[in-house]
Amino acid sequence: MHKITLVASAHREFGLCNAEELLKILRAIEPDTIFEEARPSELDSYRPLEVRAITQYRESKVFQRVPVDRYDMPASLLADIKRDRDLVVHRVEQASREYRELNEAIDKSEYQFGFQYLNSVAFATAMARTCEIEEKTIVETGNQGLIRGLGRWRDAIQSREREMIGNIYEYCRENVFETGVFLVGAAHKAGIVKEVEERARTEAVLVDWNFAYDGRIP
Repeated sequence: MHKITLVASAHREFGLCNAEELLKILRAIEPDTIFEEARPSELDSYRPLEVRAITQYRESKVFQRVPVDRYDMPASLLADIKRDRDLVVHRVEQASREYRELNEAIDKSEYQFGFQYLNSVAFATAMARTCEIEEKTIVETGNQGLIRGLGRWRDAIQSREREMIGNIYEYCRENVFETGVFLVGAAHKAGIVKEVEERARTEAVLVDWNFAYDGRIP
């Protein structure tokens, strides 16, 4: 059985969320396969933080890099979804002080505690609450454009997460390795766990997932 540890990451260098700290995590886990939230064409340029850590890890370990973000979306649709996201966030920020304060607290904790925070229950709880506020605020506006925009944004995220997990399972069916790491943006963790739980109903013996990684270095 393939063993994969899910490590929630940040895509920017920000305080303790930096390449040096991520490198420590990789060296502690020692994966021989790293699944990345990246497209094949962007593997060496997509996220400076992850790329820097992975490049340094390669100096001491032979491993396979596997880009798994291959969800196809027309450029026009992608632009629409980004616009939907921006409109939703702007409206919720205007309407909810709690939402603004939560995001400020998330940024502060990410800066201070890095990967330990991004992989914590506290982060998951805060993100779940921001989603609840977005949903409630947008529905209460009664604005059908905003409501549809929120739906399109959420659907696109779910489709990407489903595609990434599908590609990981496809790789596991066709390749042999012992220890893997899946580096994914922290905001995707809850959705990724949900997709894995769905897969486990039919392919439970294929992958042994570790979702409990807490960001600490052994």
